Amino acid sequence: MSRALWVPVAATTVLVGVLLSAPAFAQAHIRGTLTAAKDGTISVQTDKGGTESIKLANDAGLFLVTTADMSAIQAGKFVGITSIEQDGKRVAREVHVFDESLRGLAEGHYPWDLESKPNMMTNANIAKIEEVGTDHVVRLNYSRGEQTITIPTSATVVAFDKAPADQLAVGRKVFVVMKKDGPEAAAVVIGAEGVKPPM
Repeated sequence: MSRALWVPVAATTVLVGVLLSAPAFAQAHIRGTLTAAKDGTISVQTDKGGTESIKLANDAGLFLVTTADMSAIQAGKFVGITSIEQDGKRVAREVHVFDESLRGLAEGHYPWDLESKPNMMTNANIAKIEEVGTDHVVRLNYSRGEQTITIPTSATVVAFDKAPADQLAVGRKVFVVMKKDGPEAAAVVIGAEGVKPPM
């Protein structure tokens, strides 16, 4: 792995938080499989069948998602939840449980592009959890408001943490956030072996 790909993620968390905050998510998201990583550039075979060669910005952040389960969803945790509106309530499709060092990353409630129908991303602190049957119902607080979201057992749950550059391994599934003002990647979310970033 080229040293040029190493990114001091801890030092750039604040900057990446700005890059990943609304309305910056109007920029492109690229989902696919990593086919190469060399000299600060990655190649991604996209889910749509094409191949993209993407330069990593000097301040790009690298993040890793690993499998988790409903037990990881606890009061006081900072999470990212993608949800849709269903039967008059917000229902989670996926939950990212952030490492404490990433608290506040992309905080807020804003449109997302996980599915073709309208969906939202909510990055916020879990203020309260209730169990309703087999579902969890969480009240989320963020700087400008709050949301109540139902998390069914069918939702995908992952842990979300910083990643060293050696996680940019060929064959890994990735989710790339492009910079809003240029052709470089602001951040790359990498799936652990066998894991697809559910974003």
